[in-house]
Amino acid sequence: MVDFDALQAAGIADARDRAALIEYLAGLGFSAEEMVDAERRGRLFGLAGDAIQLTGPPVHSLTTAAQALGLAVPDVARAWAALGLTVAGPEEIALSQADVDGLATWADMRAVLGDEAATALLRVLGSGMARLSEAVASMIRAGTPDIQIEQSHDEYRTARAYRAAAEFVPRLGALMDAVHRHHLRTTRLYFEKVARADPATVVCGVGFADLSGFTSLTQTLAIPELTALLNEFSSAAADVIHSAGGRLVKFIGDEVMWVTPGPEPLVRIAEQIVGHPRAAEAGLPIRAGLDHGTVLTFGGDYFGNPVNRAARLVAAAAPGQILLSESVHALTPGRATGAAVPLRLKGFDEPVDAYPLIPV
Repeated sequence: MVDFDALQAAGIADARDRAALIEYLAGLGFSAEEMVDAERRGRLFGLAGDAIQLTGPPVHSLTTAAQALGLAVPDVARAWAALGLTVAGPEEIALSQADVDGLATWADMRAVLGDEAATALLRVLGSGMARLSEAVASMIRAGTPDIQIEQSHDEYRTARAYRAAAEFVPRLGALMDAVHRHHLRTTRLYFEKVARADPATVVCGVGFADLSGFTSLTQTLAIPELTALLNEFSSAAADVIHSAGGRLVKFIGDEVMWVTPGPEPLVRIAEQIVGHPRAAEAGLPIRAGLDHGTVLTFGGDYFGNPVNRAARLVAAAAPGQILLSESVHALTPGRATGAAVPLRLKGFDEPVDAYPLIPV
């Protein structure tokens, strides 16, 4: 039996008027103390969902975590910050035991790989998880309007919607672990094809494709139309890259970057993205720029002149056009191209020869 008067006296405003929400939370097993604390933080409606997302009760500060790990407090604070996470101070009790166990993995990798490499990995992990969280939250907000009080105008409805969405969190964790293991295997096989003596560099094809005139499209399309456009482009590009044995490096707004072990699949992927039937049906004006050579691999990304050149070539291409660099042109003699066009590209002192690919 819920004692509404006691809850109101403890700090929950209008307790009886919020009976549906409070009885729902009590039925899930939340104590009066937990509800009062959530109300104090303005999160009574979010208590049911917030509880599932916690890694566990906060029992550690950065100081006690450092003691448990046998490390200096500044090192642990730097690792936590590298993950994109913050705490108010070294003595704030904010970390769970699971958090400290996770940091122990970083500490052990640090001993093997060195501090710089292990901490760089944390930055990649943190930025990747932040982006994934943004994507999950955006999809849930769009697909479940009741999760926002501004939409539902009802704390009880929002609490139930939020709880239902949060129940996917542990299941997503299991999915991410499985997918991570599969990608580790394919990554190892890929690097066996492109790695050279220097472990920091690889020789590969680099491609960029984007939606030509995207900026002007953003001025004319409504948000739902823009969302559909980007979804269509990203899904088509990802399908093509993966099916052709390439590796999707990243999406940057309306642009996709991929790499391949050799030049021929690089060109084939570009052809299939630019001429994709779904893109044609949707009226997507796609263009691409390609290069091949030695690049630096770091943090899950690629750097060097071939990357810069391919990025500049896509910006110079006309809608529906694929521009090949000199190296890709030389390595794919069976491909028909137009005559070399010397282009002045930003970041390059000398003109860069670009070869327009002639569609088959």
